[in-house]
Amino acid sequence: MLGRKSALWRRCERIAGGVRLPEPFDVTTLFGEVAAMRGRPIELVPLEARPGAPCGVLAATDRADYVFYTRDTSPLHQRHILLHELGHLLCGHVEGEVRPEAIAELVAPSLSVDLVRRVLGRTTYAREQEKEAELVASLLMRRAARTGPENDRLRHALGS
Repeated sequence: MLGRKSALWRRCERIAGGVRLPEPFDVTTLFGEVAAMRGRPIELVPLEARPGAPCGVLAATDRADYVFYTRDTSPLHQRHILLHELGHLLCGHVEGEVRPEAIAELVAPSLSVDLVRRVLGRTTYAREQEKEAELVASLLMRRAARTGPENDRLRHALGS
């Protein structure tokens, strides 16, 4: 079995491989391109981290998709959080899949979870969906690390 890729891995490679990465890589530009491709706005909303709250949350409304993410973390971690939430979008996890508790904790801790649940009408992400989103994010990060002028110089120096 060693060396064989799982169906999950193959699916995530197909999804991540189908995304054109901007060069030089910029996560905000990538979100803009995905929004244009989908014909639907994606709003990136930075928030202050709260103890016990998730690092990122994806919420879909009739008007747009919103990605809430913590701004007070390292740029690398922030990029991974954003790509994880993008992974949910690319995998089609948007409809009916946002944890109301997560939205309440991150966005509006003064609102009751019941109110947020009524407004969003969503349930929780399945474990498999979290694996997919995480793997897509990691595959995109790996590809992004291979682009850019630094890598071009290295490839040229190595003759590849």
